[in-house]
Amino acid sequence: MPNRPGGRVGDALLYAGSAVLAIGLAVVTDYHGHRVWGVLAAAGYAAGAVASLVIADRLRLRLAWVVFALTGLLPLVVLLVQRAAGVPWSAQPEVPVVERSARLLLDTGTPYADLSALGRPPTFEDYTPYLPGMSVFGLPRALLGESVLTDARVVFAVTAAVVLAAAIAVSMQAAPPPVRAVQLVAVLPATTLTLATGGDDLPVLALLLLALACAHAERPVAAGVAGGAALAMKLTAAPVLVVIAVALLVASGRRVAGVFAAVTVGVATAVVLPVALVGPDQLVEHVLRFPAGLTEVESPAASPLPGHLIAQLGPAGRVIALSLLAVAALAIVWWLVRRPPPDAARAAERAAVALLVAMLLMPATRFGYLVYPLALAGAAVALGSARPVREAPSPRTVEPGAA
Repeated sequence: MPNRPGGRVGDALLYAGSAVLAIGLAVVTDYHGHRVWGVLAAAGYAAGAVASLVIADRLRLRLAWVVFALTGLLPLVVLLVQRAAGVPWSAQPEVPVVERSARLLLDTGTPYADLSALGRPPTFEDYTPYLPGMSVFGLPRALLGESVLTDARVVFAVTAAVVLAAAIAVSMQAAPPPVRAVQLVAVLPATTLTLATGGDDLPVLALLLLALACAHAERPVAAGVAGGAALAMKLTAAPVLVVIAVALLVASGRRVAGVFAAVTVGVATAVVLPVALVGPDQLVEHVLRFPAGLTEVESPAASPLPGHLIAQLGPAGRVIALSLLAVAALAIVWWLVRRPPPDAARAAERAAVALLVAMLLMPATRFGYLVYPLALAGAAVALGSARPVREAPSPRTVEPGAA
């Protein structure tokens, strides 16, 4: 196959732009983990940009995985070692929060701290803004003690890798995923920064991609199990799952969509309900009120995106931001009703748009949340080029004497 310079030039521009973003973050940040990632990732992306201009076209996918290793895995290993050595801020706050939630779950039956029993005013680090399924990733540290390998980021990364491999296996027969899809899902800064410094969004996102792949392959039960597991960790999964249900309704009918919805809700309920029965007020305070900005403690998710900037104008600004978010949600629902996605690829596109709008308008948000719409866009590219894994139709029998 001849080389396609346009593809390699596009890769070079993508990696060069990522290098600029990485070094820019390293220069302006006060956060140690972001600075380490920025320096190492900038070098990795720059090397990828140069290599893109000289390699053969058939090596583009391999180069993408090399760039991922240099910009995601290498900074992760460095920061894991530094955290084990006691270097402050070698992990984002969500990492110890998830690890603490696992200890609380084992000790009290709920991953949510009783804020009224702290004996002091709570801080944002006292909140656990995740559903109970997220606590699973802190169990190795809670059970085995502190080490590099029990860091929640290791569990996040390994789980996401296994689930993503399953998604690729389900949705593709023989051909590897397109290079651009791999870049959108795994190689851009939104993913590699998240992997190295935090990581809690990666297993949720991988499960959503697996749900899309199973929907593409017309396996609604498996899609529901993956979707329910994602929903049991983060409410961020809910809009994507609604879009998948609509796509299944259009493509396969009410029965298939109903099976997917029932399994999704059943799996999520099985995980969340026992914890909700132990401490319903704590679950509402941590998972609903805190992310919505309805507590006295503000979320640290404060990137200067429109929703956050509007919410900073005071109580009226918060009401306006939430109202805009509600209007946007209604507009997306109207869009889904008027132009429902006919397949999983189009569902991934719709979900990417929905989450991008949500990230822009949420009162508490951060640039890292863009990993969701970017990866979903990558899923749309991959699923658009994939064939469902089905049995090949049996060859038609030719009657004797037929021409």
